[in-house]
Amino acid sequence: MAVAAGSAVDMLARALTTARDGDRSGALTLLERAHALDSKHVGIRNALGVLRLEAGDVAGALAVLKLLARDLPHAGPIQLNYGNALVAAGRAADAVAPFKRAVSAPDASALTWYGYGRALQTCGRVAEADAAYQRALTLDPTHTNARANRVATLNFLDDYASAEGEARQVLQRAPDDPGAHLNLAVSLLAQARWREGWAEYEWRARTTLLDGQRRRWAAEPWLGESAQGRTILVHAEQGFGDTLQFVRYVPMLRERGARVLLQVPAPLVSVLRDAPLAHEVFAFGDPVPAYDAHAALTSLPHLLQLDSSAAVMGSGDAYLRAEGTSALLAGVASPRVGLVWAGSPTHVNDMHRSCGFEAMRPLFDVPGVTFVNLQARDVGARAIPKVPKGTVWIDAAPELENFAATARLVAGLDLVIAVDSAVAHLAGALGTPCWLLLPRIGLDWRWAAEQHESRWYRSVRTFRQRAPDTWRETLGSVRDALRSHVQHNENARAA
Repeated sequence: MAVAAGSAVDMLARALTTARDGDRSGALTLLERAHALDSKHVGIRNALGVLRLEAGDVAGALAVLKLLARDLPHAGPIQLNYGNALVAAGRAADAVAPFKRAVSAPDASALTWYGYGRALQTCGRVAEADAAYQRALTLDPTHTNARANRVATLNFLDDYASAEGEARQVLQRAPDDPGAHLNLAVSLLAQARWREGWAEYEWRARTTLLDGQRRRWAAEPWLGESAQGRTILVHAEQGFGDTLQFVRYVPMLRERGARVLLQVPAPLVSVLRDAPLAHEVFAFGDPVPAYDAHAALTSLPHLLQLDSSAAVMGSGDAYLRAEGTSALLAGVASPRVGLVWAGSPTHVNDMHRSCGFEAMRPLFDVPGVTFVNLQARDVGARAIPKVPKGTVWIDAAPELENFAATARLVAGLDLVIAVDSAVAHLAGALGTPCWLLLPRIGLDWRWAAEQHESRWYRSVRTFRQRAPDTWRETLGSVRDALRSHVQHNENARAA
């Protein structure tokens, strides 16, 4: 046994040398052999876990690091490695505890504090994450990743000026860092600094933001030159809400003499064909006529050089329309109020921006309202919610087969109350009154950029969450506003 253990230690030494020489694969092979000889050796287990993680074997890394972290709860580097593996496994909330043990050591490094901040940030504890990044930067002011991540936390905390300053420091050291440019864009756009912000926003194409949406085009990109007499394919990117918001710019391109082909996700095709925006609308994957150039929909403000809030946001008037009305609302008494309590679960800030159905319950205290469920089944209403007895409730979710069907419902409502989601953008673009519930943490830059005289949608009124992690007070205010709204309408009808 002693011979085997000695051989394992020799292999560990060789593995570490091999790794330092750049051969990570060879080092991993040696460590696997060493671990087979001595599965209790702390150094072998730790190094094996790290190299498995680097190789993308997250499950294999956790298999050794979990037990090692349990055996040595006060070993900071081991807790750090275990925490990194948990984050890589998508278990950031579970990673907080080992990271907290790691940073409790008096000699905790900037790297350890950075890892702690990353776990906190990923699971939505943004203010704590910012404090961890600040500690990392105190220990090592050159830690670019900590500073870059701090830009994102500051944006989430509405401190856009500080975020801008931090982003510019990152770019001094790493001028081609696309993530830093994108976070700088968020800071600038939130401050309504449109010209700079749109230019920085173009860096999104080099980040992972558009992974899964990259395509090959049959023509060169349109770069803002004369569009007169040219056919330009404008293609959507990012989410449904982004598309519904940014299609407002398509007529501007037509005004410059272009024939505009609009390519969007299939659920949006019919509602955008009903609007006088593009000459033709196609779904991704459909045959597209020949075109001279292409442009991303979210690049249009930059390419059109829109550099004032008035130009960017426009009049706030409706620019979409619904064809026909929903039979579901036939004979239904007013006020008819649609509800949306969740956005896309894959959104980076879904944990903060979606309030959940239970938070909506105070609204059911208001008598005389017909509530309409606008929550898509595949987003937040997989089961029909249980509403209080006596509530007038229409479950429209089965009817929401595409955005044209949703538009027919929304256009027939007196009011929509929704979290930040595609339905909220749809209501605003249709001109339907909408009360938009905004989160305290991670406010989207577009709502931060609104000014008293400039709004994306004239029909949208915002209610912002007053404190993180609770919607009680906010929805209480919405309930009171709804009660006043109902009373006002009743008085108007009586008069």
